[in-house]
Amino acid sequence: MKAIINVGVIVVIIIVATIGIFFSGNLDINENVNVVSESEQEKIQHVDGKNNDKLEKEKDIKNTQENTNIVKEVTIFVSGEVNNPGVVTINSDKRLADAVNKLGGFTQDADLNKINLAMKIEDEKHYIIPKIGENIEVSSSENSINTKNEENNLVNINEADIKELDSLPGVGEATATKIINYREEKGKFKSTEEIKDVNGIGDKKYENIKDMITIK
Repeated sequence: MKAIINVGVIVVIIIVATIGIFFSGNLDINENVNVVSESEQEKIQHVDGKNNDKLEKEKDIKNTQENTNIVKEVTIFVSGEVNNPGVVTINSDKRLADAVNKLGGFTQDADLNKINLAMKIEDEKHYIIPKIGENIEVSSSENSINTKNEENNLVNINEADIKELDSLPGVGEATATKIINYREEKGKFKSTEEIKDVNGIGDKKYENIKDMITIK
């Protein structure tokens, strides 16, 4: 009888232990399961939306940076030994040689050894193609080319810019501008005396500068 009781007690202990293990396993399983509520799902979607917005903004910034690299047009004035001197509009990535080609190319008297035809062009600048026998000075502040007769340093009124013309006695910046406008409208001066046809230069002023100017 005692043996039967002992066996029953052992069986009960085994059953209780088995039930305990079973419930303990269920508790572990439940602890490893993440239940996502509706509010948490909305938060996740909100974060994903922000990430998408960030990617779109980065894409827009990249596109804007690419657009800033678009080539623009510049307008420059080319004079001197050019077949058709004048104002020309050209892409900013072009060189001086490209601008001259648009104006009909160089004359036979152009001194190509004294000018850098590969130089980059800048908007609103004046570039002068020198003649053989002329000395050129590149102005770093204005990025323009000043020309003077190499032999006697006379100011070539057919090529000189405002700064050179302004250096003549009695010729200020306003008169220098008129000289340039005159030769652009009428063409190159045929003689130094023709400069008297420019408004603001009379006989007296011409007498003061005639030994300082040349047309070639």
